[in-house]
Amino acid sequence: MHTFTYLDRIPYLRNSFFRMAALLFAIIWVGLYITSIDKTDWWIENILVFLFFSGLFFAQQKFIFSDTSLVFLFLFLTLHIYGAQGAYTHNQLGEWLQAVLKLSRNPYDRIVHFSFGFLPAYPIMDVFNAANKNHKLLIFNINMAILCLATIFELIEWGVASFTDAATGESYVATQGDPWDAQKDIFLAIIGSLLFSFIYNIFRRLKSIVPDYASVE
Repeated sequence: MHTFTYLDRIPYLRNSFFRMAALLFAIIWVGLYITSIDKTDWWIENILVFLFFSGLFFAQQKFIFSDTSLVFLFLFLTLHIYGAQGAYTHNQLGEWLQAVLKLSRNPYDRIVHFSFGFLPAYPIMDVFNAANKNHKLLIFNINMAILCLATIFELIEWGVASFTDAATGESYVATQGDPWDAQKDIFLAIIGSLLFSFIYNIFRRLKSIVPDYASVE
């Protein structure tokens, strides 16, 4: 059986799957932008989106994500921009969950921070797998990468809050009065990453259902 590697992958602009996914994402992005409740917060939140697409094309000379990785990334970014549409604190799904579960705060940002650990874990594995065939080390690297990225993101949030006015900073960080918000967000990202690792290990062992990762595109 031919083993697919990142060298076999099609550049994004020639990849019909990527073009369709990017078009769908752009339509969703425009619709959420139009209905966003805080345009200043929207643009700040979307710095992540612009950096992602810029980095995607800048890095493709050395590495191209698989279509499966792109699905995980687009899912996470869609969750993120849906949160930005309601400045996270006023996200409609979160408000519904808050009312139904009788929570003290809108939980949508918690969902996205958990997703930050779970959904990008596969694309990170995709990157590390290109040079690393040791499974245990691969899983360790995935979880450490998520921990580092989650911590860096919280530091970025702190920086934005420090250099903007109080209202914009509170809207962007969305602590909702919780002094331990950053630590909880990092913890949720790690839980998401560990859950992905657990599920992946189960599928990896069921080789009669799912072949070894290295042969899957």
